[in-house]
Parts: sequence; C-alpha cells; structure tokens
Amino acid sequence: MTDPASDDERVAGIRQVWTEGDYRRIAQLFSPVSERLAVELDVAGRQVLDAATGTGNTAIAMARAGAEVEAFDLTPLMLDRARERARAEHVQVRFREGDLTAVPFPDASFDLVVSTFGAFLCDDPAACARELVRVCRPGGRIVSTAWTGEGVIGSLRRATESRYPQLAMADPSHEAHLVWGDPDRLPGLFEGCDVEVHLEHREVWFPFGSSEDALELFETTSGPVMRLRGAILEAGLDWDAIRSDLVREWDEVAVQTDAGVELPSTYAVAFVERRS
Repeated sequence: MTDPASDDERVAGIRQVWTEGDYRRIAQLFSPVSERLAVELDVAGRQVLDAATGTGNTAIAMARAGAEVEAFDLTPLMLDRARERARAEHVQVRFREGDLTAVPFPDASFDLVVSTFGAFLCDDPAACARELVRVCRPGGRIVSTAWTGEGVIGSLRRATESRYPQLAMADPSHEAHLVWGDPDRLPGLFEGCDVEVHLEHREVWFPFGSSEDALELFETTSGPVMRLRGAILEAGLDWDAIRSDLVREWDEVAVQTDAGVELPSTYAVAFVERRS
C-alpha cells in the first residue's frame, strides 16, 4: 500500500518543479508538434484525452480540429493557464486535475489518448503506460511524444553529463525518461497489455534570436533547467562552462534566418494501438 504522506510529497515536488519559471514561453516552442498531430490523427468527431496537458497545447489543437476533448494535469497553475488559453481561442476543453499513475477517468473512455512531452516524464513509466491503455477503447490509439538525447533539448542534459557525470548518476529518473524513445525498451512498458507499438523519430526546429538567446530562455523560464542549474551551482560546479559548451554546440547546428536562427531538436512519437 502506498504511504499517503509519501504520495503527497511526490505530488508536491512535481507541482513545485512545473510552477517555477514561466513554462508558457517554453510550451510555445513545442506547439508545432501538437498542431501536426491534430492534423495527421484525423481527430474530428472523436473523443480525445490529453494526458499531462501542461498549458494546453495539444488539448487546444485537438479541439480546434473538431475533437471532443478532456484534459488533465497534476499542476493547478498549468491548468489555469490552459483554461485561459482555451477561453481566448474559443474552444471547448474540459480540464481537471489528475495523475498519470492514476488517470481520473473510467476504463475505455476515449478513442484517442495523447500526451505530448508529458507521459515520458512520469516517475513510474510502466504504471503510466498501463493507465493510458486502460482509458483507451479497444481499437483506439495511444500517442505519446518524448524528447530523445539528440538536438537542443537532449543537449541540455548531455552537456551536464559530459562535464559532471556524478550528477547524472544521482538522477536515475533521466534514464527512465529515455525509455519512451527507445524502440527496444518501449514495448516493455506495455507488458501484459494487448497492444501493438510503433515508434517514429522526428525533428522540430525552434526559432530564436541567437543560440545565446535560446539558452537564456531555458535558464529563466524552464523549471527543470532552473533546477539543473541550481543543483550545479549548489555543488560548487561551473555552470558557465556548461553554458559555453551548449552555445558552441548550438551555433554549429543553427540555421540562419532573417529573424535570427533556428535550432533543431529530435523527438520520438510512440503510436500504440489497443487491440482489446
């Protein structure tokens, strides 16, 4: 039996990370992923669940495309911002609080269960996978996106691990996050579920004024990056060295535009068909 006090601490910790900074600015960068899925999944008229909705990118894109959408997230501040966006865009989405390890809906409630850069961060990935399958109808589909170790997002962790491997060893959750983008390990998350799993890797490009501007945005608005920077400084290590590594790496892959640069990041899309 789960200790209620321990579970409360877990929830409070997750909420704190995603309340720090101003994640709306980061989420704007990720919206093309949601828009692409809303088109290619042909969601008009279907009942869709957006799991770990964050600021509502995917829920709003699906609703705009004609789906009947419900969405949940563990962080009240994120939900408030998602509701504000939905009202501003005049789309109907039913938002509620909920946990990826105990999805707050009955069995077989949705034609499509989707999670963009949410499910892969769950601290119990196997429990999360089972829950997403549980609320999906037989014949329906679960679609989840995850950042891989490549590109801008992956390099934030990669640069840290390169200089300070001791920090990587102290954070076993990062390895769990990579499972969602690994074709060999992903099927294991769905052990015991009657599903078919297919994985694709894709690329998205982020617009910035410069590589330096990009890093400053992550440093000042992303809760996880702010936590990472804080841990490095608290350990007496050199964050500026990591900054230099990142800017150098990003400059090498940047594509020049009239407005500045575009930087690539690679993500995985898991397509999971529920058979029964």
